[in-house]
Amino acid sequence: MTKHYVYHPQGVCSSLITFDVTDGKVHNIVFTGGCRGNTQGVAALADGMEVEEVIRRVKGINCHNGVSCPDQLARALEKTLQEA
Repeated sequence: MTKHYVYHPQGVCSSLITFDVTDGKVHNIVFTGGCRGNTQGVAALADGMEVEEVIRRVKGINCHNGVSCPDQLARALEKTLQEA
């Protein structure tokens, strides 16, 4: 079963992160705004990974004021685990 998520990040240039989770794996990650090359790179690298693995790899990455778009993706994914 696939579930679609929409997340409004805080403290970063990106204004929206959307993604799908299917059988514990993240797919179709799209960042609205932010550094295009970096957010596309993170999205491409994380696509198909287990949610927990993405969180482990990107949580705590710092860009501005202690947060980053990858860190915000980790926070969004953590919320999906809380909802499960």
